[in-house]
Amino acid sequence: MEKNIKKIAVIGAESTGKTSLCSELATWYHTVYVEEYARDYFKNKLIQDCTLNDIEAIAKAQIVSQKKGLEHALNFLFCDTNLITLKIWAELEFNSRIDFIEEEIKKEIFDLVLITNNDVPWTEDVLRENKFSREMIFELNEYYCKKYHQKYKIVSPFNFEEIIKLLNNS
Repeated sequence: MEKNIKKIAVIGAESTGKTSLCSELATWYHTVYVEEYARDYFKNKLIQDCTLNDIEAIAKAQIVSQKKGLEHALNFLFCDTNLITLKIWAELEFNSRIDFIEEEIKKEIFDLVLITNNDVPWTEDVLRENKFSREMIFELNEYYCKKYHQKYKIVSPFNFEEIIKLLNNS
């Protein structure tokens, strides 16, 4: 019997509460969330040495992680990124596109994408470079959700109860 799992992606600019939100939602719904694979990937490599090949490898691993997450999910699977994030990364960092991501992004289906607004103050960590405006990244996330016909909502991680209501009614 196939489980009816709602896949929810959480995307946004750096340091907007995506990981915390995914963790809190997974706890609330007694399910699992898929971590952003890039964080694991760059434990053994400097992010400053990142190439387009690295971004493609991260995309492939992220897809595998999401498939594995579905096996353990109960009702919801929360994903702490999607391919839109990696597409934006390639465009901004390398002024380029990755064919694999361009093809897979059209197949990537989420029941809902939550785009975090920029309410959360930026917090430094070794994987955050904050080279680009958070507002620009927010706008690119929204643009690509529209372009790829992804159902999305803009949320503030500070409004957890509103997000719960949204998910319960989705």
